[in-house]
Amino acid sequence: MIIVSIIICAALAYYFAVFIPNKKVGYSISFTFIALFLISIVLLVLNESNHFGMEKVDSSKTEQIQTVNKGSKLLLYKKLGTQGKEDVYIYRTPETAKSKNPQTTKVDLHVTNKVKKGNYDAATLTKRTTRWEYKNDFYSFLFGISDNNKEFIKQTNTFKVGKDWLVLTTDQAKELSKKAQSKSFKNQMKSEGATYVKAAMMKAMQENPTMTSAQQKKVQEQATKAFKAQAMEKLVEEITEK
Repeated sequence: MIIVSIIICAALAYYFAVFIPNKKVGYSISFTFIALFLISIVLLVLNESNHFGMEKVDSSKTEQIQTVNKGSKLLLYKKLGTQGKEDVYIYRTPETAKSKNPQTTKVDLHVTNKVKKGNYDAATLTKRTTRWEYKNDFYSFLFGISDNNKEFIKQTNTFKVGKDWLVLTTDQAKELSKKAQSKSFKNQMKSEGATYVKAAMMKAMQENPTMTSAQQKKVQEQATKAFKAQAMEKLVEEITEK
């Protein structure tokens, strides 16, 4: 509407200044429309430069997420900027679990990504977005032609994942997978794993010499699981410390 007002005021100012025989009356009315024309221009500039008639509105959305690599607890991100301000996190949601391409956070300097680890029941992503919106219908009607309603200002993405999740870059994840599948690592796991489990079994037998076969099997399974977790943790530290 403000653009229409500018055009109408300009046209009327010209009409009354040129076509009204009584120049005193014509100029007086013309100056009134010139003043309205200038006011409209100022308001339009203020809207475009300082968001006059608008206010910041926050919205928040939380959704459950899944890892990109099925069967693992891994949150991936890709480094794009030199200061970590443009990192893009890669994930899936239950609705897009079978989609060809995973979802990613928005690539923008005004987007901040945070990762929190804790004892969460499920991995989630909370998007808090701030936008410019018109204060009421009057301002929307007045400046709506500018098409700047709901203009993006900033967004904060907060990932909440369990303590057992790994947060790695895409390059680190590739290196981790490569090393974990290597022959040398598998041989190391086999030899050191056997020693670790044997030591755990001996300790358990000393503490409880009358253990049943079922109890021994349980100790063996727990020791194997603990060793694998330790070995993977060391491998991850080796990769991330580079």
